[in-house]
Amino acid sequence: MRQRKARLFFLTALLVLLAVLAYGFAAQNTVPTSYAGDGQAQVEGFTVSNVHYVLDSSDPSLISQVTFSLDPTPGDVHVLVGLDTDHDANHDVDSWQELDCQVNGTSVTCTYPSNTDNAVLDVVELRVIAAQ
Repeated sequence: MRQRKARLFFLTALLVLLAVLAYGFAAQNTVPTSYAGDGQAQVEGFTVSNVHYVLDSSDPSLISQVTFSLDPTPGDVHVLVGLDTDHDANHDVDSWQELDCQVNGTSVTCTYPSNTDNAVLDVVELRVIAAQ
């Protein structure tokens, strides 16, 4: 009978110890607060103005830069120039040339990378992609 009580006591103590350890382990886990939701807002566009193509000083049949203004002030600007290199009657864009742009307030200056197609005759479209 004494052994039975000792075993029961030992088993009870072991279960209590395991319960305390499990609680302590679970109490240490933390999950950060997170948010989820759904919403909508109208996307407003930028106003592009004062577009100016700067001709190459040594060969005026080439464009060296494109400058323009954006309203409101942009944070990030990418410019693509559409080229019609086969000069078909529809003036469809055959390829796109990405320009390197510098933003200074609302003024943007985009420069053609070296060794690119920058012939005035090939340019048929200017695409401005901007974000605040």
